[in-house]
Amino acid sequence: MRLSTTGRYIVAIVIVAWIAVLALLISMRPTGSETRFDTAGSLEQAIAAADTQGLNIVGLSPQDLYGDEWIAAAVVCPYSTTQGIATNFEADAAELELDAAGVPEDTNYLLLRSADGGQAFDRIAREDVDLCTVPLGGYFDSRVMLPLGKTAEGGWTLLN
Repeated sequence: MRLSTTGRYIVAIVIVAWIAVLALLISMRPTGSETRFDTAGSLEQAIAAADTQGLNIVGLSPQDLYGDEWIAAAVVCPYSTTQGIATNFEADAAELELDAAGVPEDTNYLLLRSADGGQAFDRIAREDVDLCTVPLGGYFDSRVMLPLGKTAEGGWTLLN
């Protein structure tokens, strides 16, 4: 069977379009270090809303932001290694794909735990929200309000 010139062009266009769609789908998939769950990014969204309202201090509860299934939370700060996270929080941080130096200096994570032992890491850029200014030392009840204040540089930080 021979295709006409027009037929060949149509087949070529379909193949190129298919390759473009596959490339787009591959580029849009989350990487291992980007934990994805239904409410990922909720803290940053709440902070953005507070910024829009002109607030300088706000109290946010992880359970209110992320959902009732998350009963405990912890802050994972820069330089925490996979082994350190496993030891301190009994959590598997393999999905974060950390190197030997641990969590990058410009990143902190909010680690959420459910009653059935499930976990989720929400990656937060420290220039936006720095949760590592006050050492919390392990898990805390996710119903507790986190006091956050706006910095002179425009970011937000955990207050004492």
